[in-house]
Amino acid sequence: MKIRKNTVATVHYRLKDEDGTLLDDSEQSGPMVYLHGYRHILPALEEALEGLEAGTPHRVTLPPEEAYGPHKENLVFEANREFLPDDLELYEGQQLTSGSHGRRFTLKVLRLTENGAILDGNHPLAGRRLTFELDVREVRPATKEEVRAQHARDATAKGQHDDS
Repeated sequence: MKIRKNTVATVHYRLKDEDGTLLDDSEQSGPMVYLHGYRHILPALEEALEGLEAGTPHRVTLPPEEAYGPHKENLVFEANREFLPDDLELYEGQQLTSGSHGRRFTLKVLRLTENGAILDGNHPLAGRRLTFELDVREVRPATKEEVRAQHARDATAKGQHDDS
């Protein structure tokens, strides 16, 4: 069976950056399982998987614009200490989660300043050319319930990485 809309695909992958550095390996973290055709993963990745069958290895390289977008300097800013929680002890490299109205985002502390901290709201993989080495392990028809919910019952959608 080929991956197409309303199929559930189980895909193992290795994710590497432009230098060949391994960023993620689903053999360690578990496969990506998703309902195809509903943009639960990166659209360019979903397009690359379209038509593949179980047992089909595939490699796709995505430019930043098709992955997590370019690095945006306007998302790097200084936050004054008075606007950060009083009980929060900041350190460089720290990941802060914020948001409201059901929308969450992560800010990385780049460095501490006299007045607070320089924060980066970009996705950790923004601005990077990414290569996915894909190994389709299983393709099955989605159930009526999965199509109705637009979500696979055993979905992981790790290929999205939209809030990490």
